[in-house]
Amino acid sequence: MRVLHVDTGTAWRGGQQQVLSLLDGSRDLGIVQVLLAPRGSPLASRARQAAIEVIDISPQALALDNLQTLRRLAHQFDLVHAHDSHAHTLVCTALPFASRSSLPLVVSRRVGFPISSLGRAKYRFPAMFIAISEFVRWRLLEAGVPAEKIHVVYDGVHAPAIIPRPSVRAESRRRHGADEKTFVLGTLSAIAPGKLLEKQVRLLANLPPSVHYWLGVPGGESNVDDAGAALLEVARRIGAEKRFQIVPVAQDPSAFLAGLDIFLYLSRMEGLGSAILLAMAYQLPVVASEVGGIPEIVFHCRTGVLVRKSFENELPGAIQFLIGAPHLRREMARAARLWVRAHATSDKMVAQTVVLYQKLLQESGGPGE
Repeated sequence: MRVLHVDTGTAWRGGQQQVLSLLDGSRDLGIVQVLLAPRGSPLASRARQAAIEVIDISPQALALDNLQTLRRLAHQFDLVHAHDSHAHTLVCTALPFASRSSLPLVVSRRVGFPISSLGRAKYRFPAMFIAISEFVRWRLLEAGVPAEKIHVVYDGVHAPAIIPRPSVRAESRRRHGADEKTFVLGTLSAIAPGKLLEKQVRLLANLPPSVHYWLGVPGGESNVDDAGAALLEVARRIGAEKRFQIVPVAQDPSAFLAGLDIFLYLSRMEGLGSAILLAMAYQLPVVASEVGGIPEIVFHCRTGVLVRKSFENELPGAIQFLIGAPHLRREMARAARLWVRAHATSDKMVAQTVVLYQKLLQESGGPGE
């Protein structure tokens, strides 16, 4: 089987992490694959480090060079997998999917937002959609995609065989100025508007002085951009500048996660939330927004706590309750880790995706191996 992967993301976010996990796992299964990704992107760099063949494309998705590259390469592959919306547009623009002999197209849909009427034309062409949650599947159905074309495959994370030792936790907290009396809320998130990060920082004004909040930014970048500086200024204005910090998190998040007591994930809309799965895999209780696909992985009072969109009034009380209920936190954390290991590991995500590739190729008359 030969698969051409296309991802147009220029940052290191959940989608790119899932693509890299899929590439790693597929390579180990003997699948021949090539990745098209923007030159200089974190995904391109990390894929090369993992011995994946990468062809650089322009960050401008519909650049003429990108269209020509796809047209030149497509006949060498059995199927093409577009991993984001711009990749979907690029592939549909470059290749003749209206033809009966066209290359089978798989599209991953990760976001929970409605599909606009203007954008629905390209949804006629893919032979298969992989939705990362039942909620995203429902959005595709709402847009008119036939049910038989949609398959749900949850994101997968690398669940550690054992959680980090207490010494790792102690060192992480020492490095970031927290002792064992400090209660640390934290999240892993790009600094993006939909993540409600300013509201999370402002929560500190309504929580005891012993509560700190760490914003872990994936990618390992230590520089704070304008958006990060704005969050630091919010913390200063509410008198919480010593209780909030932005922490660069490199490829291995274990030390950062080991230092937390609760993983906090608030969002206006979320297809699923792979960062939540990672925190659960590291045996952390989760407090998260009851939006999109999140309730499919965070079960209220079993693996974490769900809060409504208008969370400002209820969230401080929920957190203070959990601070005073260490036994409940431990129970939720253990249940969270067990659920991820049973349902949402990288190995399971790769295996389910490859089965779908084989199904599609068998139906289209292509090679199924």
